[in-house]
Amino acid sequence: MKDRPSSGLPRALGELSEASAEAKALATSIQQAVEQETGHAIRDLAVEIQPEGVLLKGQCRTYYSKQLAQHAVMALPGTEQVINSIEVG
Repeated sequence: MKDRPSSGLPRALGELSEASAEAKALATSIQQAVEQETGHAIRDLAVEIQPEGVLLKGQCRTYYSKQLAQHAVMALPGTEQVINSIEVG
């Protein structure tokens, strides 16, 4: 069996998978921190890790809960930029 020349593609895919796994783990940690800090006050909480930063989505009843969610995220390492799109109403 002849060795195939390396195109760099498998390495790039491996790096993408690692980055994706890290982003998923970070999103899970963020979601747990927000739920704990707010007492599950954010309904339909969604956390997305984007190049611009961490995006929070969901709904809550008070601006205080929205603020608690943002501060819970900011307390975690690797979350310098938070885009808080939680709706209050």
